[in-house]
Amino acid sequence: MKPVQGLTDEQRFPLLKDRRLLEKLRQDEAGPIFNFGSGDRLDAAALKRVTDYSLTLADKEFWHENEQPFWLPDYLGWCKTTVEAYRGCSLVLADNPTLRREQIARRPWQFVSSDARIAEMLVFCTSGTTGAPMDILVDPVSQATWIPQLESILGQKNIKIERGPDKVAICLICHQQETLTYASLSTWLDGAGILKINLNPKDWKKPQDRLTYLERYNPEVITGDPFTFMALAQLNPAIRPKAMVSSAMTLHEGLRQLLQKQFKCPVYDLYSLTECRMIAVSEKPGTYQLIRPELYVEILHPGRDEAVAPGARGEITVTGGINPFLPLIRYRTGDFASLQFVAGQPYLINLEVLNYQVKLEVHMKTVNEIKHLLAHQKFENKVNDE
Repeated sequence: MKPVQGLTDEQRFPLLKDRRLLEKLRQDEAGPIFNFGSGDRLDAAALKRVTDYSLTLADKEFWHENEQPFWLPDYLGWCKTTVEAYRGCSLVLADNPTLRREQIARRPWQFVSSDARIAEMLVFCTSGTTGAPMDILVDPVSQATWIPQLESILGQKNIKIERGPDKVAICLICHQQETLTYASLSTWLDGAGILKINLNPKDWKKPQDRLTYLERYNPEVITGDPFTFMALAQLNPAIRPKAMVSSAMTLHEGLRQLLQKQFKCPVYDLYSLTECRMIAVSEKPGTYQLIRPELYVEILHPGRDEAVAPGARGEITVTGGINPFLPLIRYRTGDFASLQFVAGQPYLINLEVLNYQVKLEVHMKTVNEIKHLLAHQKFENKVNDE
């Protein structure tokens, strides 16, 4: 599905009356050639639901080891009652078959809860970088919660994203042949700016504008993938983000240390899926802390719908989330790890993203480029191919 621009800014930001920053970002003479419009569409009721959700992240009330979360029976009952694909599901989680990406892709409408408001539907059009292209349906609340999820990660180091209509809070950076790019605002952050830009010089009037624009607005948080972050490091803008968050493919420790040294901020490796957004985050190699109490994680045998022994390695499988357009029951991610609890907190250990061969090919390309970049800058750190 090709995105279609059909909303006004008033519809994209019903609660934001001051949109001067948005116009400034769009009209800046050094700005990119934006090709899309985006907004969170949060009204007062939806914003309250995002606020309520943020409190659950603050509580961090995870399930206990060898137990299931308290909310699971009610969730399974709700799915059984309101979701066509789950009409025959069992209220005992382990009795349900697992679910794979291709099943959702074939009939996404059957996974929409009758509680979902169709007028609020948003569509994420995945590019197919990690498999066949797939349209993911969401609502404004489940879409907007990525920022509270990000805040919960940064808050562990007392890093705060500033609010208000005079600052760019987050910049999503890509380095691709083509991608959607836009300037936007966050209702959750009281009108703070959100950017999505592409470092490809073709997306700019002049290559130098990439530096000018980034340095002018100096985003507080930079998100991207390792390949993009290498390009950003080589471009070397004079910016000082509070944090950098990498996703889409494994962030190797050598690149993490290079980025931390160059940009003088923490660098996180985020494990996330388009189907359910953020799952876990890492600040050190091989250990990913789960961040969402409402997303239950099982580790299953790759060939059977059975849990592996406690602490054993298997396929990461998720149940839950807050998206009424795609509630998940035992969704196999295609990725592998073991699950361990430390001081009551669940962690994925030795995460291995194996979902698609394309991802692995990009991953190996990234390893080789990291090696070259580290050697060129004489940065003393070894990068592991494994």
